[in-house]
Amino acid sequence: MKFKKYATLILLAILVIGFSKNTVSAAAKAASTSTKAAVNTQNKKSSKKSYTKSDLRLMASIINCEAGGESYQGKLAVGIVVMNRVSSKAFPNTIRKVVYQKGQFSPVRNGALNKRLAQYDAGRTGSSQWKDCIKAAKKVLSGQDYIMYRGSKKNFDSFHFFSVYLSGARFRLGGHRFK
Repeated sequence: MKFKKYATLILLAILVIGFSKNTVSAAAKAASTSTKAAVNTQNKKSSKKSYTKSDLRLMASIINCEAGGESYQGKLAVGIVVMNRVSSKAFPNTIRKVVYQKGQFSPVRNGALNKRLAQYDAGRTGSSQWKDCIKAAKKVLSGQDYIMYRGSKKNFDSFHFFSVYLSGARFRLGGHRFK
């Protein structure tokens, strides 16, 4: 009889301890999951890319040259193409090298980029065109890879070329064709 009492008490103790471990274990898992979610949220918030003043100057100026007369979304699209090239192994890996890559951007060849850079340096950026170009440059340098098109987001992360006369273009926006 004593044996049965002890066996029952031991069994009861094992069940209680096992139950409390599972409860603690479940609570620990829940806490761990919520901690991971908080870290992921922080990472998403802090994944905003940083850029230099020089990058902003060059990006805003090339956007102004290439899409100054286009809509804000057109300006964004041109900036995103430049950033896509920077990220691609098929192109140089800096904004400066992409923009100045031989034969790629006509404003480099015809001197228009140097004029825009001089305007930027002189602080003559008060026009709405310049303000939109600078705003678009900041967005793409911070990692934006989409434009708003007909009320919804159009992912632009696979476009590497744009031109007025681009054969095989997959998308048309304003005066530019993109592929």
